[in-house]
Amino acid sequence: MTNLLNRVSGRTGIIAIFSVSFVFFLLITFPYEILKESISNGLSRVTGLAISMDDFGAKLPAGMQATGLSVTGRGAKAKTLKFNRLSVRMNPLYLLAGKLAANVYIENPDLSSMSIFLAFPLSGIVSGKDPIPSQIELDSQKFRVDELTAFIFSALATGADVNPLVGPVLQGVGFSGKLDGSMDLAVDSSSPQDSSGSIKLKFIDATLKLSDPSLGLPDQKFTKAGFQGSLTNGLLNLEKGSGFESDELTLSAGGSIAVKSPFPTSQLQLELLVKLQKSLGEKFGFLLDAFSGGAAKNGELRLQVKGPISQPATHPI
Repeated sequence: MTNLLNRVSGRTGIIAIFSVSFVFFLLITFPYEILKESISNGLSRVTGLAISMDDFGAKLPAGMQATGLSVTGRGAKAKTLKFNRLSVRMNPLYLLAGKLAANVYIENPDLSSMSIFLAFPLSGIVSGKDPIPSQIELDSQKFRVDELTAFIFSALATGADVNPLVGPVLQGVGFSGKLDGSMDLAVDSSSPQDSSGSIKLKFIDATLKLSDPSLGLPDQKFTKAGFQGSLTNGLLNLEKGSGFESDELTLSAGGSIAVKSPFPTSQLQLELLVKLQKSLGEKFGFLLDAFSGGAAKNGELRLQVKGPISQPATHPI
């Protein structure tokens, strides 16, 4: 009996070694140059963006990595977004727990980086419903967001549904800073009260750029820029005062979100503050009053947001 077990275990070991070696051989010898061009061209056709990369290959043990990635938007004033490295690795162990999980790593040309971990229940993916992550982890190491925000503003400005008056403003707005901190949330859709986690994110050297000639406003250097909150017993509490604050502009939020199942029924209980002062108040205070239907006073608007995430109700305070 012992001899038989030895022979079986020996054969199993040989098969395992052969299988791992074969997969490793395929990963090493795969024609990634051809795949790189196919992916770049395919994504460009689907998105309408110009996408290119210097190199594309395997990220062991189970993933892919692109280096020298460049994404250029559409339009005459299109912005280009560049990443030194972008990798995606799947975590096969989570399949045993009925989840699909992946690690995403993003590195800027200045070597500032950000890593994101996402896990989705396979049941939500298979059912065809919009899957809600059961786990979200983010770790940002002074990740510079200048190019990313410029790309987003440009995309919004050239969108099909953009207001003709808003588009030029978005083209002239910029945001610079470095995202630093972490987020760790575990959401239990079957038992929302067991959800937990924390958010500690801030922007270092954050500045809202308004000095474009089309705007003629001073840049807003934020003295406070970030969000802090905690998720305990299914209740996400956002610390009052989270948001952005400069000498002339305040955008802040506070309150809570009660996680429910299904997720769109989660309940909001938030208070928002928009405050314009000095030159911003003089030039745009009347717009804030107009858009709020007279709810704003002296360039200050306070709002309460209540109800389910799918259909929130907003009321002036």
